[in-house]
Amino acid sequence: MGAPLWRPSPVRPLVVLAVDDEETRAAYAYGLSGTGFDVTTDGDATTWRSRVSGGQPSIIVADVANEGRDDWKRVERLRRDPIMRDVPIVAVAAEVGAATRDRARREGCAAVCLNTCPPDVLASGLRAVLERVHDTRAAS
Repeated sequence: MGAPLWRPSPVRPLVVLAVDDEETRAAYAYGLSGTGFDVTTDGDATTWRSRVSGGQPSIIVADVANEGRDDWKRVERLRRDPIMRDVPIVAVAAEVGAATRDRARREGCAAVCLNTCPPDVLASGLRAVLERVHDTRAAS
């Protein structure tokens, strides 16, 4: 089944931020670091493995907000990667309507949030996803 997705205290959960907008990425990295997460800002699985040690990330935040290209391809690549495919993904979108939620569900995302979500709210959401994943795996 691979390495566990949940890294209990005192180890901080590792978040991979695959967010294109530099300001958003920096705000999320700073905010999540200050609320108990370790953060890497490189969402490419191959590059991530060469830069981060300590096993599998706990969760991925993937930007799917850009209209000019299909950011969902990144989610598809992460789902195909043998190390990343079981890591929960939270999609960050410009709008969270029915179409976005449906696509996120089809792509196997654990949650969707607005790209204007404040970092502390994102942190709470990530913790809720990690707890849900942990509880589901513990029950299996």
